[in-house]
Amino acid sequence: MAKKKVLSKTRRANNEGSIFLRKDGRWAGYISIGFTKSGKPIRKFAYGKSQTEVAKKLSEISGRVKSNSYELVESHNLKELMFDWLMTFKKSAVTPRTFEGIIRNFKLHIAPVIGNMKVYEVDTYAIQRVVNKMIESEHANVTIKKNKHLLSQFFEYAIDNKWVQVNPTLKIKISSKDKKIYYGEENYKAILPEVRNKFLTALNNDEANFIKPLCITMIFAGLRIGEAIALTWNCVDFEHKKIKVLRAITQVPRFDAEGNAISRKTVLSDTKTACSVRTIPITDIVVKTLKEWKEKQTIREQTNPNVTKSLTLSGSYVFANDDGTLRTYSGCRHIFDRFKKRNGLKNSGIHFHSLRHTFSNMLFELNENPKVIQQLLGHKDVKTTIGIYNSVNSDYVKEATDKLNEKIIEDELKREQEEKEKIEKEEQEKQSGLSDEDFDRKLAEMLREQEDRKRRRKERDFEM
Repeated sequence: MAKKKVLSKTRRANNEGSIFLRKDGRWAGYISIGFTKSGKPIRKFAYGKSQTEVAKKLSEISGRVKSNSYELVESHNLKELMFDWLMTFKKSAVTPRTFEGIIRNFKLHIAPVIGNMKVYEVDTYAIQRVVNKMIESEHANVTIKKNKHLLSQFFEYAIDNKWVQVNPTLKIKISSKDKKIYYGEENYKAILPEVRNKFLTALNNDEANFIKPLCITMIFAGLRIGEAIALTWNCVDFEHKKIKVLRAITQVPRFDAEGNAISRKTVLSDTKTACSVRTIPITDIVVKTLKEWKEKQTIREQTNPNVTKSLTLSGSYVFANDDGTLRTYSGCRHIFDRFKKRNGLKNSGIHFHSLRHTFSNMLFELNENPKVIQQLLGHKDVKTTIGIYNSVNSDYVKEATDKLNEKIIEDELKREQEEKEKIEKEEQEKQSGLSDEDFDRKLAEMLREQEDRKRRRKERDFEM
C-alpha cells in the first residue's frame, strides 16, 4: 500500500504574508503602517520584479516605521535630508573652507541629479548617473571621488537611522587615473620665459609698494601667497640666507541658513600641510631685496604718518599693513592687478601662484633633483611636484630634441672613426709584407667597401 504524501506547512517570513503576484506578472505587497481616525488600516504598497525584491522593500518600510522615521523620510526628499545632515553634522566636522567646497559640490553635482528622489529610491544606478554627468562635464577625478565619498557618508548615516538597508555607492567604480586633454602651452602654468624678463624689469622700475619684495620672495623662494603674507621678520635669517615657513593665512567663510558663504575673514593658521612647514635656503637676490625692503620700512616708520605700528620688529609681518595688521589675499591681489595694468602685463597670464610654478620650473630647467624641489615647495608627495609643478613648453621640447640629435650625430661619428681606425690597424698588420703601392691600393679598396656599407645602411634606414 502506497504511503500518502503529506504536504509540509512552513511559516512565511516576516512581511511576506501580503505579497502576491499580479496578473501583469509583477509582484506586489503591502504593509500596515497605522490606522486612520475611523480605524481603517493605512497600507503602504511596494512593487518589484520578484517576490524577494518586494519583501526587501517591505522590510525597509517596516524598519522606518519601527524607528519612527517613516513620516520624515516620506515627507522629505534626498536634497532636504542630505542638506540637513550637512549643516548639522558635516559642518562641525571639517574646516570652514573645506565645508564651503562640500556644500558647493552638493548643490552643483548631487542635488540637481538625484535631489528630488526619496532616500530609499536612490540605488546604484542613480549614483552612477551623478558620476556619469560629472565625467561628461570633464570634471577631475578627484572631484568625482569627493562627491562619491560624500554620498557614501550620507548613506551610512541613513542606514544608522534605518532609512535604507544598503549603501548604494559601494559598487560604484571610478577610474584611478584622470583622462587629461593636452591643450599645448595653455597647460604651461609658470611665467613664460619671454615674459619673465619683462616682469622682473617692471618690478625693478616700479617700487611704489610692497609688490616687488613680495613677488621676488615668491618667484625665487617658491612660497605660496598665504605663506608669504604670514611671513614675519624673525623667520628671515639674513646671515645664513634662510627663510622659515611656519604659518600661513587662510580665509574663513561664514554661512547663512542655506549654506551660502556670506562673508569671509582672513586669519592666521597652520600651513596647508604638515610638510609645508620648512626652512628654505634663499638666493642672494631674495636677501638683497628683503634687506632693501626692511630699510625702506624703517624710513617709512620715521616719516610716514600713516604708519601707526612698528613694521620692522622681530615679530612684525614682513608685508604688513601700515597699522601692522595682516594683509588679506584679496587686498594683495587688487594691488597686484593694478601693478600689472600700469606695466602692460594685464593679459600676460601672471598671477600669484604662477610665481611659485616659475620657481619650480627654473629648478627643473637646471635638472635639479625632484625630491629637492619637493622639499623646497613643501609638497607631501613628489608626484605633485613632478606632475603639476613641472610645466613644459615647445622651446624646451625643441631644445631637448636638438640635444638628442647632436648626441646621435656625435656617437655616429665616433663609431665611424673607431671602425676606420680598426680597419686600418688590421690591414697594417695583415699587409705588413706588401709594398707601399700595394698597401695604398688595398687600403683604398677597404675604404670604398666601408663607404658602400654606410650607403647601404642609410638606404635601409630610409626605407624603414
